[in-house]
Amino acid sequence: MFAPTSKKILLAVLVASYVIQSGLVYSDDVDIRLSEDAVQGRKLFHDGSCQVCHQLWGQGGFLGPDLTNAASRVDETRLASLLTVGSGQMPSYRYDAREIAFLRAFLEEIDRPDVGRGQLRLGDPASGTSPQAAFEAAVVAGNLPADARAGFETFRSGICSACHFPFQRSIVGAPDLSTAVDRVDDAGLRTVLSEGRPLLGMPPPAPVLSDGQKDEMIAYLHWLRENRSGLVGEVERRQRERGVDWSRLPWWEFR
Repeated sequence: MFAPTSKKILLAVLVASYVIQSGLVYSDDVDIRLSEDAVQGRKLFHDGSCQVCHQLWGQGGFLGPDLTNAASRVDETRLASLLTVGSGQMPSYRYDAREIAFLRAFLEEIDRPDVGRGQLRLGDPASGTSPQAAFEAAVVAGNLPADARAGFETFRSGICSACHFPFQRSIVGAPDLSTAVDRVDDAGLRTVLSEGRPLLGMPPPAPVLSDGQKDEMIAYLHWLRENRSGLVGEVERRQRERGVDWSRLPWWEFR
């Protein structure tokens, strides 16, 4: 237990740290000048209470994924589907094409690495040192058959990677897909890729996958299972060798 004097010193240090951090955050001269369309998109974002479930620069809710860099991973078709059909616990909105374009403009204009990233990453994501990037780099470097490679591209270009993490059950309960073929046969996988698992929180894929894309995704899952042990070792190697320059981390980006 801390003595009374020690408690006062500790409290003073914590208060001073808070004041210093607040000063650094609010004196940050980095700013974003949004276009008129993006301003309208920002208004829609707040009017729709998107911040209740989603974060921007680490601020907001935790039910949905961080949207700071969403424009880099969600294409126009997927965005339109999410905003009009919904997904899982995300409700559908009655946005028209013009409003969807406003929101797209907003997400594109905030997706700037010079302003900040939505999640603090140790290491350089471009070099494959973040956990997800290390996994994707290991897969890309692998000797995938053409159909499995196409399935991997479908997987990572959609929103699947927002819920499914490499070689572990994610915090939202999404299972490890590297062992999916051990639990579900190909017919069952096709059903999941067509209908989702709504009772378990997985919505049907949107946009809808073609029969060919489903076959390619299943081929990828089989390849992932067959090469799981090697991929685990390669991801661990990339993680061990990552270099962290603490002086270059964007400590004050979450403002």
